[in-house]
Amino acid sequence: MVFALWLMALGTSGAQALELTRGRLMAGGEARTYLLLRPEGSSGPLPVVIALHGAAQSAQGFRDYFGLDAAAAAHGFVAVYPQGEGRVWNDSRPAAMRLKAVLRPGDDVAFLVALVHRLVAEGIADPARIYLTGISNGGFMVERMACEQAQLFAAFSVIMATAPANAREECRPSRAVPILFIHGTADAVIAYSGFWTPMGATLSAPDSAALFARLNDCGPASTRNLPDLDPLDGTSVTERSWDSCRDGSVVRLLSVERGGHQSPARVETKPDLATPFLGLRNHDIDAGEEVWAFMSAFTLAAPVLSGPAGVAPAAGPMGGQLPAQTNGVLSGRGVVPLPVPSPLRARSAPPAGQRSSLEREGGPWSQRGISTQ
Repeated sequence: MVFALWLMALGTSGAQALELTRGRLMAGGEARTYLLLRPEGSSGPLPVVIALHGAAQSAQGFRDYFGLDAAAAAHGFVAVYPQGEGRVWNDSRPAAMRLKAVLRPGDDVAFLVALVHRLVAEGIADPARIYLTGISNGGFMVERMACEQAQLFAAFSVIMATAPANAREECRPSRAVPILFIHGTADAVIAYSGFWTPMGATLSAPDSAALFARLNDCGPASTRNLPDLDPLDGTSVTERSWDSCRDGSVVRLLSVERGGHQSPARVETKPDLATPFLGLRNHDIDAGEEVWAFMSAFTLAAPVLSGPAGVAPAAGPMGGQLPAQTNGVLSGRGVVPLPVPSPLRARSAPPAGQRSSLEREGGPWSQRGISTQ
């Protein structure tokens, strides 16, 4: 009864109602969509958490499952749920590890960069406080953005995903990256201990965190056990933290002992039909609260984007499209170029006359980053 009352208090104390907007933009020659939840009555740029779903999930399904809305309502930030093309993300694992003949992701780096520009240009996002989180395939995509676009996000969090082994040679962030990992030790989908195949490999969760600790020039890690607030869930949480890192960054790993391929939650969520087969779900911590508590401690000292007061929305009202001829994102500074579409695209080439100029210049029509998780 006490636990139930605590949950009710968490969901109502100081919480704000959230207003839902469905957004649409063009990126990499593709029409992309996202859900945006903003505290009602808020004005001016706010902190933003962009949350990437797992493979086969929808933006709405992930929103219902994750429980991030409760944290957004309690702390007054904007939650954004982008939709992956084909319900997958183009992460950085080797192509041979993924079903590229079946799953067809979009040009997701361009999409996420465009989304950040859009949110800043429309005065929704504080450019110094934009954060990126994701689960499973979405978590792998978060790691790719941390390696390739660290200048856009103040901090990152990865849930139920580990680093591809190739990240040891390929990941070179432009700055020290604050990053949080949350992973179940009994995860049967993305193995906590990593896995190897002739087609590619992933690191273990501890080795993934240690990789970013090395990239951030961190000192030794400390370890502590978190309180087991719900003994009946069959799980517990151990925290390993690298706090003495370059430029004040932090790397942290929350290991859910006996936890499955599930994000921890202490608020009411709407699990989809697959979740009973994904293993135990921890209720000692709440993923939404944890990612916010960790990421919100960081701001970009010199954000590369700005959203001057009084600038009209860059591309019309929410959901409007950029002009077809624009190979970039409109902002208060004019047209900001997007990354060249990935040369790793797993889809058949359209007729030449139907390709955008960027796509024609982008190279071969093959792509890494398809995930079955």
